[in-house]
Amino acid sequence: MTFNPRVETLILEASSRKAPHFVAKVINFQQFDQEDVKDTAQKLIEDGRIKATIHFHYNDLCTIDFIPQAI
Repeated sequence: MTFNPRVETLILEASSRKAPHFVAKVINFQQFDQEDVKDTAQKLIEDGRIKATIHFHYNDLCTIDFIPQAI
């Protein structure tokens, strides 16, 4: 597992951004190694710091889909 503190900061910033209800909040960080993005996001999910799912796409792009919080 390659946890990247820089990616962690970006993920946490993105998770705290407000989005309108019923609008998906999906991010990716193409400028970073995608395995680092996946590993960092997975650690944040496991630690309960974010609620999200991780997806890998055909072009090896890792996206993070934040799970909307109930009001």
